[in-house]
Amino acid sequence: MPIDQRELRDLLDERSSPALDRPIPWHSLRARTRVARRRRLSALAAAGTFAVAVVAGGTVVSLRGPDQPTTANVTEKLPSRYEESDGTVYRRLATATFDPARQSSVLFEVEVSGKPVAILPDCPSPKAAPPQVIANVPGLDKTFTLSPAPFLMNACERGRAVDLQPFPAGTRTVTFTVNGSPGRTAPGEWRFGVYEWTPPSTVKPASPPAEPPAKIGKELNLAAKATTTWPDSREVTVTVPNKGLGLAVATSCGDGLGDRLSQKVWVNGRLTKGGIDCSSPGGDGFLYLGKRLLSGKTTTIRVRLETSIPEYLRRPGTLTVAVYAGDM
Repeated sequence: MPIDQRELRDLLDERSSPALDRPIPWHSLRARTRVARRRRLSALAAAGTFAVAVVAGGTVVSLRGPDQPTTANVTEKLPSRYEESDGTVYRRLATATFDPARQSSVLFEVEVSGKPVAILPDCPSPKAAPPQVIANVPGLDKTFTLSPAPFLMNACERGRAVDLQPFPAGTRTVTFTVNGSPGRTAPGEWRFGVYEWTPPSTVKPASPPAEPPAKIGKELNLAAKATTTWPDSREVTVTVPNKGLGLAVATSCGDGLGDRLSQKVWVNGRLTKGGIDCSSPGGDGFLYLGKRLLSGKTTTIRVRLETSIPEYLRRPGTLTVAVYAGDM
């Protein structure tokens, strides 16, 4: 009896999840799943449920059905399922390949279930300049971009998925477009995995926050710092004495929150325009505030975290705000 796309996905998940859940080395897991995958594909192809074609670089599994043009490219670097340290589970929906040397863009359609969606890139090199990824929902005159910043950030170097802006409730089909920029997009074959993710049912304790460096360059010295734990608290306020020196503020979000939450920064009650996302610990970015007028005895800096994805309220993390003083 033929099965539909959703039943097929559930069947594959059910048969592969025991192996994926065991804490075994990746190289051993991949060796076993190659054998299991070939057996599953052979059995499903014999049953006439979908077509299988072998091409260079992997096996293409067409999940095509009535009005369902989604195609998933099964690769080893974009796992079908994985779990981050805070217990959030990522499940792959589909992948696409883009080669800027012979393509200006790639468009593909994916079925979603209503969970948060993220993009995981398989880049030609760790520090490659990425193409643009956007999404559209049929019937809506709106483009959905990556969030909180509309580009892949450090996803290639860090190997982490990047969220998309939330789709409206009830969305079940999304069209993705990958656009290259001539002369700017790094050459080579790009692969993109589309994932839905589920946060843990219970928020785990946050890891200890990373200690901010004592100096930034040769000129800026640490003047004050403060830390809070997300999601119990979402903002930090730091006040430093005004000595007429230049000030800089560096923020970092621990655990899995780095580069995934947006932030707002106020200086003496005035909202600044810099720093739209909270960086991962170890980043060298900072917001330079310039020299302060001696008429003010202190400078107060307030940083608040925000997210448009409510599921992040079930993911733990920390916010650290470090203020540096010195002449640049």
